[in-house]
Amino acid sequence: MIDEERRGLFASLSSAIKREKPDRKPVVRPPYNNDPSLFHKICPDCIEKRCAEVCEEEIIFIDEAGTPTLNFSQKGCTFCDACADACNAGVLSDKTVNFIDATVEIDVLKCIAWQQVMCSSCKEPCLEDAIAFLGLFRPEIDMNRCTACGWCIPVCPADAIKIVPGRKDKT
Repeated sequence: MIDEERRGLFASLSSAIKREKPDRKPVVRPPYNNDPSLFHKICPDCIEKRCAEVCEEEIIFIDEAGTPTLNFSQKGCTFCDACADACNAGVLSDKTVNFIDATVEIDVLKCIAWQQVMCSSCKEPCLEDAIAFLGLFRPEIDMNRCTACGWCIPVCPADAIKIVPGRKDKT
């Protein structure tokens, strides 16, 4: 009797876990925008979608909602201005916003440098020198310097770097 109750409890718990929605990838938008609401107000009606066509690194993709998103799985943003120049709707028009509205984070449990393995893969492509190592190990990202360009993400051998929408500057 107790075993049947226990099995029923575990079965209900496991079915509840299986029903959970899968994690959605964070939606990170291109730079040169100072009003994120414009992505949903204007971009779905854009017929040309030139921002994605002209991206020299091919990291701008148009999502199901018809809005541009960034994918850093292979490359990062060079802030070449091509997407801003191509956007006739004015969504990507403010070239003073030369950073991506996102926060780059290192998962210290996945990062092999944090596990005492010599690795500086993330530091090498960082043009802003925003990744500093405390000693030989333990990389940290200085969000006051980081532009969230994403170049550190595809080079991480442990897939320990993620990008989260919204800037969290350190003060």
